[in-house]
Amino acid sequence: MKHFSTGLLLGATVGSVYALFTAKRSGRETQAQIKHYLDDVTEGALAVNDSLARLRQAAQVLAKEGSGNAAQTVQELQQLFDDFNFQTESRIKRAKDASEQLQKDLGDFDQHSEN
Repeated sequence: MKHFSTGLLLGATVGSVYALFTAKRSGRETQAQIKHYLDDVTEGALAVNDSLARLRQAAQVLAKEGSGNAAQTVQELQQLFDDFNFQTESRIKRAKDASEQLQKDLGDFDQHSEN
């Protein structure tokens, strides 16, 4: 591991020296460019952080409103179901009675036709 660390340090040093001698800009220009780049990156990171905070807040509001709306929707659906049952209960009873009467009449008809 010692040889790797030494090699890494030596390689970084040689690379830095080579970059300084072959750079097309002066040191001040390179520093200004790096500073500008870091400022842009910092500004972008802050913008992303701000966007994430707003997204988190919007998600919390949506979850809060969604849970309230869901409970209200379930209550409304239950009321509609109860109203439907109340309105159709007598009709279903009449249809059931008519079906039973029809089955009885068919049974009587079968008995008369066999005789």
